[in-house]
Amino acid sequence: MEAKPVSFHTTQRQFCDWIRDPELELPQNFAIDRMQIYRDLLFNNVCSFINLVFPVARSMLPERQWQQLLIEFFQKSQCHSPFYNDISLQFREYLNEQQHFVFKQYPWLAELLQYEWLELYLDTVEIKSPILAQEQDWQLTTQLWVLVYQYPVYDWTTTMTLEQIERVPSAIMVWRDALDQVCVEALSPLFAVLIEQLSQKRLVQQDLHDVIQSFLPELSEQEIQIQIYELKALLTRLRLIHVPHNNDEIQG
Repeated sequence: MEAKPVSFHTTQRQFCDWIRDPELELPQNFAIDRMQIYRDLLFNNVCSFINLVFPVARSMLPERQWQQLLIEFFQKSQCHSPFYNDISLQFREYLNEQQHFVFKQYPWLAELLQYEWLELYLDTVEIKSPILAQEQDWQLTTQLWVLVYQYPVYDWTTTMTLEQIERVPSAIMVWRDALDQVCVEALSPLFAVLIEQLSQKRLVQQDLHDVIQSFLPELSEQEIQIQIYELKALLTRLRLIHVPHNNDEIQG
């Protein structure tokens, strides 16, 4: 009895399975040398995309362990996009969804991956300029993000070592300025709450007053006004807030 011809779908599945995991048995109709070229090309491309986006994480983990994470991701993940920003996001999401043991070994790693991917996202996302009401202040001039971290991953570079890591809870805001540079500013817990509120909706000064009062009920009226003044000074200095032309309370 003649063997049934292998369908194109089956051939395609066998091809993809071996590309993901070369430890599998190679079907007889595939040439090993050509298959290895395909696999090296695809695997190296995926790795280069991920390494480009997560240079600090890569430098801090042992090279062999980082390489093993890349191999596991390549074998087991389901990538649906060829773009490097999507692949890097899927790498981070794969580790998160698996609740990967590497996060228990390095409790700071999830935050570091999130921040490094955010830098890429801010570099590429389309940010629309808001429509500002000329007579109203306390309007943000661009989109920004407020983030809270247990580790100061936003300050780490590729020279960071495991021995230097300290757990220091902190809040930051990140945005892209007029020159398309990603900017970071450390915030007090109170300012983080206020700026997060501003980023969600337009507020007037009384709204901010009420938020401060609920967040820190022990503050006096004068202390509340000082906090409002300092917040406005910060946002004005960073050119993140609209100041009406007739408002000369704070200059530049």
